[in-house]
Amino acid sequence: MKKNIIFLAFFTLLFICGIFYPIVNLLSKDKAKDLQNLILEKAQTALTTTIPHLNKAIQNSDDISLLSNIERLANASNVTSCFILDKNSRVIIHNNTNEWNTEKHAQIYNEAVTQKKEIIQKMPEDNFFLLSEPISNNYTLLCIVSVQKSEEIAKYWQIKYYSIASAVTMLIIIILCFLSKLLILSPFNRIKNSLENKSENAKDEKYNEITDIFTTERDKISKKIEKLEEDNESLIKIIEYSHATSIDDSLAFIILNSSTEVVYSHDSTGKVIKNNLAKNKRHILEAVKDPNIVKIVIKANETPGTKVTGSSGSYKISAVSINKDSKIVGTVIKITEN
Repeated sequence: MKKNIIFLAFFTLLFICGIFYPIVNLLSKDKAKDLQNLILEKAQTALTTTIPHLNKAIQNSDDISLLSNIERLANASNVTSCFILDKNSRVIIHNNTNEWNTEKHAQIYNEAVTQKKEIIQKMPEDNFFLLSEPISNNYTLLCIVSVQKSEEIAKYWQIKYYSIASAVTMLIIIILCFLSKLLILSPFNRIKNSLENKSENAKDEKYNEITDIFTTERDKISKKIEKLEEDNESLIKIIEYSHATSIDDSLAFIILNSSTEVVYSHDSTGKVIKNNLAKNKRHILEAVKDPNIVKIVIKANETPGTKVTGSSGSYKISAVSINKDSKIVGTVIKITEN
């Protein structure tokens, strides 16, 4: 049962990971997109607020004001460079003086010049965007903006999302294991222990029952033998009443008292008992013809309560000595076909 719970927890873990993994990736991409848009919005705001000053500087032919505004815009957050192109895509002014009077004929710059409106374009380089907007004298203001910072922050958020997902997963697994133990394992163990206890009790009760039966039967036989010793006249009736089955399926049947004297005998063969038993008791040595019977009786007396068997020709001999208070009170001998 514990193995099944472990397997359940393992497959639940895989299932939850299969759900959380795409969710975390989706949330991370959305977060990166939001951060990127935030950076671009800030750059656009800086661009929009600077354009009036640039237009005024162009109209007044104030190169110093024009350059200072370009440099201030280039120093804005996440802006890497800022410059102005004329209608022929030639650089009029740039925050990097080495770029002055150079020409930008790449498709992305031509697109910015010809559109004559505010546009945002993804540059071939990763994590860079080109913002452009028309200004006075058919000039176009362009800014290159880096969104690298948004990628770095997005990775941080991705780690955070994964940490939260892992914590939630572990919490679910712990709750699942606790509920499994509470609702499945504990009842199962209680039922198992209950069945085992019942089984052991049943065995003990059965053992006690057998012991009681054995003790009761032993006491009954002992009392019968004692009674037979006292009342020899009622011997046949009591023996037939108590041992009818044993007598019926045997060829010969002998009961001895505590002195190893025959108190009852039955011999259908005429080959076991020497003489018919009268009221006077006879010792087993005088009563039987086969000495093997005496040997088996001696062995039975050595191990009271244990059935001892032997053979004599075509006959099978079995004897059980009955003891009470560590004293042999009698012996039952049964002779059957071998």
